[in-house]
Amino acid sequence: TATVVSMSESLTLPIRHWTQDIRTGYERRCAADPAFPLKSLTEVILAAGTQLAAEYKRRGADRIITEVDFVVAGVLTAIYGKYASMWKVAATQQGPESTSTNNDTRSDEPKIGNLKVPTNAFQPYLLDGVTRPTPKQRLGSLLLPIVPLFRAGVVASFCGYGLTAIFIAMRSYLVPTYIAATRKVNILYASLYTGGFMAIVSNLRYQILQGVIEPFVTKAFHRIPMVEAGLIFGIRVANGLLGSILAISGMQILGLQKLK
Repeated sequence: TATVVSMSESLTLPIRHWTQDIRTGYERRCAADPAFPLKSLTEVILAAGTQLAAEYKRRGADRIITEVDFVVAGVLTAIYGKYASMWKVAATQQGPESTSTNNDTRSDEPKIGNLKVPTNAFQPYLLDGVTRPTPKQRLGSLLLPIVPLFRAGVVASFCGYGLTAIFIAMRSYLVPTYIAATRKVNILYASLYTGGFMAIVSNLRYQILQGVIEPFVTKAFHRIPMVEAGLIFGIRVANGLLGSILAISGMQILGLQKLK
């Protein structure tokens, strides 16, 4: 019985740590930006919508059906990838009520080596809400998300194109007469491309969006909530479309999406 309990704890402990990290991260993002929950929901919806719009704009009405394999993979990848980018570089601040205990001496503040860095290069303070970041710390916050975003991009693309490959196999089995107009995508190359795209392009876009543009809009129009909300929504739509168009163009230029 003790062995079973020990094995059970060893399996559930990483999950508990993971959920605790997500909960703490969510609380800190909400402390830095109370509108983060609404922005999260908006980002997920816009990720799917803007990616679909970008696919339509890039391919046209006559090709979006014949290239539906690429479209589905792109939308699935966009939902995961764009929200991962938003989450990783969102500003954070220690909230008044922390889920960590006072006896916990482990520091989970973002660091590069021994250098504490903000999660967003343009946020005014470090996690403590008091200390101003130095230029070196701000530069570090641009470098810190590169590896996690690359990893997230690889996972996003692998899941997106992997699920699409399963859908294609099911369709071929159920409808043997259907002939796809697209070639199979090299999932490894597509995943590496998406990882690199998120680590560099998405990193910079969301750093600027959440650290410069949105705070400016909030500061300028906080007395007119409807205008503020409308502007932020419009800016996020534009940001989503820009990211989708750049990602699709890169895939096509590199020959990762081809017709037969």
